[in-house]
Amino acid sequence: MGIRLKVNLSQLGSGLAIEDTIHLFCADGEQILQWVGYACCSRLAYKRGEAHGRFVPQSIVTKEGQPLDIDIVVNEIFGDGDELFVEYSSGPTAYRVRWEGRPRTPPFRWGDGVEVLPAHDLWLTDLNLKAEGILNLVDPDLYKADPSIAEADLDKVKQYLLQYAGALQMIFWIQSSDGASSGEQLGQLTLPQFRSLMQMAKVISSRLPPEKVDEVFTTVATSENTLARKVESKSGVSSFDIVDFMLAIVQVASHRFTAENPNQAAYTHLSVKVGSLFKECLGLSTFSDLQKKLERFRPALLNSNAMLLLKKGKKLTEQTLDSCQLKRSRGSEVHVDLKWLCNHLTRWGLLGREVTLPELALIAVFAKQKTAEPESFILHEQPLEFDYAEFERLLLGIAWHTYSGKKKAGQQGGNSTNEILFEEYLGETLDSIYKKAGVLVAAPRREDLEEGDAEQD
Repeated sequence: MGIRLKVNLSQLGSGLAIEDTIHLFCADGEQILQWVGYACCSRLAYKRGEAHGRFVPQSIVTKEGQPLDIDIVVNEIFGDGDELFVEYSSGPTAYRVRWEGRPRTPPFRWGDGVEVLPAHDLWLTDLNLKAEGILNLVDPDLYKADPSIAEADLDKVKQYLLQYAGALQMIFWIQSSDGASSGEQLGQLTLPQFRSLMQMAKVISSRLPPEKVDEVFTTVATSENTLARKVESKSGVSSFDIVDFMLAIVQVASHRFTAENPNQAAYTHLSVKVGSLFKECLGLSTFSDLQKKLERFRPALLNSNAMLLLKKGKKLTEQTLDSCQLKRSRGSEVHVDLKWLCNHLTRWGLLGREVTLPELALIAVFAKQKTAEPESFILHEQPLEFDYAEFERLLLGIAWHTYSGKKKAGQQGGNSTNEILFEEYLGETLDSIYKKAGVLVAAPRREDLEEGDAEQD
């Protein structure tokens, strides 16, 4: 079988006017699109009797005219018989056409002759609460009396956000999975999801009705700075990103304290109100519930036989993650985004059958964080990207979750005689994943080999 692509070649600047068409066989499609461009340009030069290198690829384009990232793996987005375009020129530089997401400048600065990468939490440490309108929550009389006190109050608010950044980040991603129908919706918090979180955190009460929470969501989502960020990131205006979420937490903290303590609100610093929300609501409810759920995975980590099995299958696990890459860049470490990984988990018969998207989001937190205590969570640069070790924990978490569910169902049905050990179940799960990912091929049976020898004789 394999993948055969219909590739239309067009001169750069011709508006995708077809100059020639090549049917390119890509075998299993493990090549990247960069190879497709060079292969087709080489084939075109051969057909026209030109020297090799006469034509240089400039972009890989969909039928709709959308330039694609040339590091994307062919079989991740194309199937047998699919059509695409390759724009070419006489060079000398290849792939000059920009695609969405292509960096314009290096993500680092130079210092003492070496590359210095920016801190991964720069978006939070540089967050200007005053510019985001949070100063409006500070009592005006306090600011007029001594602006420095108000500024110090905002600094303490930011310290709370930094202290609980890891926990807020994980809760944000978990909550974004509530009611989501696909992995692409992860990382976008809607109004119903935000309201539901405030309900579970016991922020909403008779004194602070859900309408007030909805008002906070709308205020943050439609603020000038938020709208500017949405335009830059090309994200939806009807949902929160992580920055919007943190700003909304501060706003909710202020309104909640005012509703619960009307006589003290005017004399209480905003940082105290924010601290009260973390301690009395998020800490007692949301963080506590999340910790209890994560502690359920502890027996899997303490199972020495399961850990030995993971160690033995480490190479296959790494090869499985390799096979899931949407993009493959030379020399870069392998990281696969959970949004894309959802496609493979569905193909392997796990997502949608064995686990739901909200359950997967919880397992993802287990894989990313090495502790079950939300207060000790670290803030991740890419919270949904998985390296080899994190992917291994993700598979362990999925296996333990499904094993526990089936074990509980068997006990309720009175069928506990056929119960297998977890390490056996984990082995079966990994074996199934490896085979479906194509990294483990079943050896031919001895009977089949003997039959083949007999036929040759």
